[in-house]
Amino acid sequence: MIVWDFPLRLFHWSLFICVVGAIISAKTEVLWVHERFGLAVLGLVTFRIFWGFLGGHYARFGQFLRSPKAALNGLKMLFRPDPVAKSGHSALGGYAVLGLLGIPLLMAVTGTMSNDDVLFEGPLAHLVPNLTDKIADVHHFSEKFLFLIIVLHIAAILIYKFKKKRNLTMVMVQGKSKTADAALEQDGGISAKHSFFGFILMVAFVAAAQSLTLLRPSLF
Repeated sequence: MIVWDFPLRLFHWSLFICVVGAIISAKTEVLWVHERFGLAVLGLVTFRIFWGFLGGHYARFGQFLRSPKAALNGLKMLFRPDPVAKSGHSALGGYAVLGLLGIPLLMAVTGTMSNDDVLFEGPLAHLVPNLTDKIADVHHFSEKFLFLIIVLHIAAILIYKFKKKRNLTMVMVQGKSKTADAALEQDGGISAKHSFFGFILMVAFVAAAQSLTLLRPSLF
């Protein structure tokens, strides 16, 4: 059965590409490309927030956001085989999702308002002229947390693959899981029309984020 709906899978791999692209373009100082990737991240994460309420069963926040106690119990069970494999995010994975969304969102938002007075000025920096330096500091400092959450995410994938014998990468590619609820016969519990709506919504949010560059004051 399909556990991850198509818009969610497209979001996941698009975010992966954009985050990697943003990191590489920042390190190589191709900042106009870095800006485009960052704005794409902003649009994608905004879409994911909406899809957390509008998406398929396993995409919704209400399905995987649980109490801190449940997450702590999940941490204790992380290196143990699952007695009963379950589809969707675990309680611990739910908090990881918040980190994987929150940190890129923070970096994308602060990037739009950063100004280093040399190589880069975000499209919204003119709105907070007295704060751009501090916002840029937050943007650069947040990079450490981005790398940390990426490493933890990869570590969790490897633990599930070799300890729990579950290939989470292929599930996110194909969307299929043997443990998914049999009642969810369609794409993650949503119809083809619903899935198409999600795709259009994602494109719209990314396009809207890219259009923020139009708000940058003209030099002429």
